[in-house]
Amino acid sequence: MNIELHKKKLPSFGGTDLESNLKKAELALEATQHLQQIWNHSHSQWSWRHLNLSHLHPFKNLRQIAAELSRKGDALNEARWKYAQQQVRVGQLKEELESKDLEKWARLKKEVSLGKAESSLKRMLVAVDGCLKDILALNDLYNQISAQVGDFDENDAEKAESKAHLQRSLIQSIRDVRQGGSISKGEQEYLEQIGVNPGKIQVLIRNYVADEQKETAPWGVEELIFFVRRLADELIENYQVDQKRMALQGFSPQHNQDFSRNGQQ
Repeated sequence: MNIELHKKKLPSFGGTDLESNLKKAELALEATQHLQQIWNHSHSQWSWRHLNLSHLHPFKNLRQIAAELSRKGDALNEARWKYAQQQVRVGQLKEELESKDLEKWARLKKEVSLGKAESSLKRMLVAVDGCLKDILALNDLYNQISAQVGDFDENDAEKAESKAHLQRSLIQSIRDVRQGGSISKGEQEYLEQIGVNPGKIQVLIRNYVADEQKETAPWGVEELIFFVRRLADELIENYQVDQKRMALQGFSPQHNQDFSRNGQQ
């Protein structure tokens, strides 16, 4: 749609007029439209796997996926209905413009509204596509993790909390030791809340960090993951540090299953 705003050409930059520069800008946007189709979503699949879902315990990654899917589902629901409303608006304006009784300025106003609505539709569709990409990517990652952990319910997630939190605390404690040689006060408190002796852990971590710096150490993080998972398994499964902590505080070591949802209810 090309609506004449002024009979006299309005001056613009580059020694030309505004209408010419507007056409150039429109062509530039059309030429780069494919970029919007590549980066129209929150994260690349690489970012989802490496950065956003970086917990060692699968249930923590599943929880993150659940939170992201909830947000994306809300965004998609809002976007799709806005798109539908805009489609109705476009159809209504087109029908109104078919009338021969419209006065000049009324017709021009409706043409401007129609052009704006159609342009908005195109941008909305890009946003909807991006939201769909994120949802489908997250669902694919959910399927990958589910294939490893098998069937699970809320009780399984509750049981895994101690080990998942300990794995996270150990990773963060290792970073503290790498940076300053000792576990930070905040991380010591986290370990104590789980039921672990920070002083004893600090000795083990210092020895591990010293091995990390050896020339024979691998470039990857496989040894780090093995060390953290093995230590967390030992402390939770064998020493049951979390259960002892709860008992000392007067709490039941086990969660109340009456407050959890079982299976696919």
